[in-house]
Amino acid sequence: MKLLKAVLLVGSLCTASLASAELTSNIPLNVSRFEMMDITGLTHLAQSGNHHAQFFLAMRLQKGKGVVKDAKKAAYWYTKAAEQGIAPAQLNLGFMYLKGEGVQGSMALGRTWLEKAARLGDNRASYALAMIDESQKRFVDAYKWYDLSGRDGMLDKGIRAKAHAKVGELALNLSSSQIQQAKTLATTWFQGQ
Repeated sequence: MKLLKAVLLVGSLCTASLASAELTSNIPLNVSRFEMMDITGLTHLAQSGNHHAQFFLAMRLQKGKGVVKDAKKAAYWYTKAAEQGIAPAQLNLGFMYLKGEGVQGSMALGRTWLEKAARLGDNRASYALAMIDESQKRFVDAYKWYDLSGRDGMLDKGIRAKAHAKVGELALNLSSSQIQQAKTLATTWFQGQ
């Protein structure tokens, strides 16, 4: 039941995050040509190992843009791009595992991919991890992830603002030693990048 609640809670974040995961992190702004490319050319480039093409092909397959919607193939291509260090692909793949979209649902694999995206500075991923931990009443861990989501240099300013608000809310329910523990965990995790 806790897993279902966590997945449903994160699901609401997923919808907003997937829409904004298109041109972020390791994807340079000058690759918009992949969005406009015909599906045959995009597929050929993806098959040749181009991680930008893999990401955009996965996104099209997931959304059904110019191609028949196919979550299983989308997960395959997100995996290819994610394995090459593309944070938005890791983020989207993590959400797919959490929701069981195109893959066997798995909280563990979902978290793994979200953590990889967070390591690359995608605070949408660390925010999602915070939401999961908060829904599971793991408040110190949630505080850690919200703290990381709100740090300067993180990708999404809107998420940074939400994270700061959540840190304030959680602080009301934690002791000063728990807050210090969470901050230490966040700093240690951040420095381990």
